[in-house]
Amino acid sequence: MDVEVIVEKGQYTIVKQPQEKLETESLGSCVGLAGVDPEAEVMGLWIFVLPAAKILSRRTNGISPSFFAAEGIDEFLKALEEAGAERERLKLIAAGGARFLEAPTIFDLGGLNASMLRKLLKDRGLQLTGEKLGRPFPTKVWIEPSGKVFVKITGVEERSW
Repeated sequence: MDVEVIVEKGQYTIVKQPQEKLETESLGSCVGLAGVDPEAEVMGLWIFVLPAAKILSRRTNGISPSFFAAEGIDEFLKALEEAGAERERLKLIAAGGARFLEAPTIFDLGGLNASMLRKLLKDRGLQLTGEKLGRPFPTKVWIEPSGKVFVKITGVEERSW
């Protein structure tokens, strides 16, 4: 039986030759980014909460860089590579970034998170293999030891890659 590893918000977990299932708890405006290199048998799951540290101005002391998309992306990619993944082979799937329709645009953290992720990946010559971003519902992401990524939105399986 597979072991489930819950990845906490603002953190990531990387696994080589996985025996564990990596999964998120319910994501609201946070974004879960799954990275899988099937050939190297490396998988990782990262959940970032905010698009950039500057959104908090000076109150970032003691907060891990992985809490923020802009500050955590290179750390996450480097950790995947150190485990044996190669960027050219990475399958990257993102989900979450909920956009609650009744919220004013200025408070659209989910939309800001999704936009920031796309920009950061583009700047690094990477693109998403798949995504389920911006739905107005909570989302859950998990990666099976086989490397297959699943996304559930409000309890209904939406997609797998």
